[in-house]
Amino acid sequence: MKKILSLIKNKLVKPDGTLNGKIISGLVALVIVFVQQVFACFGVQPKGDITAFVGLANTVLTILGLVGVLSDPTPVEVPAKTDKNK
Repeated sequence: MKKILSLIKNKLVKPDGTLNGKIISGLVALVIVFVQQVFACFGVQPKGDITAFVGLANTVLTILGLVGVLSDPTPVEVPAKTDKNK
């Protein structure tokens, strides 16, 4: 069991100790689908508009994506321009 938890932690946390935003957002999407499927198995139907729930899930995923992008900015390195004519 410790090995499985260690493997999960290695996927969720980068070697530098920060969370992996891409994995977290994908995991949240799968958890939402899992909860929806469990509710469907037991015949539980949401009383509200289903598109509102989907919109809420999309907003959460968008926020997680934004946080993932902003927490791990990759700088662009421009190579130094060399003049071959000199």
